[in-house]
Amino acid sequence: MKKYIINAMALAFFATSMSMTPQAMATGLSLPVSINQVGRMKFLVSAEPNSKLVVIIYDADQNIIHQEVIASKKLYNFANLLDGKYKMEILNAKKQVIQSKTFNILTEVKRDLVAVQ
Repeated sequence: MKKYIINAMALAFFATSMSMTPQAMATGLSLPVSINQVGRMKFLVSAEPNSKLVVIIYDADQNIIHQEVIASKKLYNFANLLDGKYKMEILNAKKQVIQSKTFNILTEVKRDLVAVQ
């Protein structure tokens, strides 16, 4: 009988903690956000709908080169940026960094020797 009571209490605690998760997310404590590379020069930033996140892109000298608010998803194309080091930060409504990614853009020149007969 005691084992049943303990298991029921554990189940009640688990159910309570699960019901608190959406509330914690609504307050902006932590949002599931991802930054995924899509193709060679693009990143897709994804979050829960209506998240209102701030995306900031910095150059190697920590200068802000782009900043905007997004609601859920945005595809960023970096093909027009010069070679160098960059950082993308995702901030929540409380201006806390919840995700970041550092990346380099490097142009490679390849040469081949082809024999002509």
